[in-house]
Amino acid sequence: MGSEVEIDRSVEEVYALIDWADPRNAKRATGNEVREVPGKPGQFEMVMPFMDDVVFEFLVTEAVPHRKYAFGCVIKPSMGNLAYNHETYELEPLGDDKCRLTLTCETTFFDGLRMGEFTQEVATMAASVQSSLQKFKLQAEHGAEVAKAVEENTLL
Repeated sequence: MGSEVEIDRSVEEVYALIDWADPRNAKRATGNEVREVPGKPGQFEMVMPFMDDVVFEFLVTEAVPHRKYAFGCVIKPSMGNLAYNHETYELEPLGDDKCRLTLTCETTFFDGLRMGEFTQEVATMAASVQSSLQKFKLQAEHGAEVAKAVEENTLL
């Protein structure tokens, strides 16, 4: 599943928000702890202050500066029915200070879901993709404080 949004900022500025290694990373800027795993290039962990007993593990699978950034994610301990998620962000310049950000997610759920549960999980992921893109847009155009306020008031 995927979606896209136009952002009134350059591809360089938006890429920095996505890149786990960049100090300007969106999740860092909104108060989450993001750390590189020592001795494991391209592997990062994130802990959110309001869920400090949960670790989001990320492995960067592709990084083309200012064009494409992709990573896999596992949540430990697992939450809900989500087993694994892979996110691919693609950036397209639309001028010097505008770009299109496209997010594609490939999600694996744990086995044994009933059709109703599966349908609900897919709907939740679709809403999450849209929410993520809107948060990137808000943060890029209006700053981390606005994005943090939105994140603190949403569950996605």
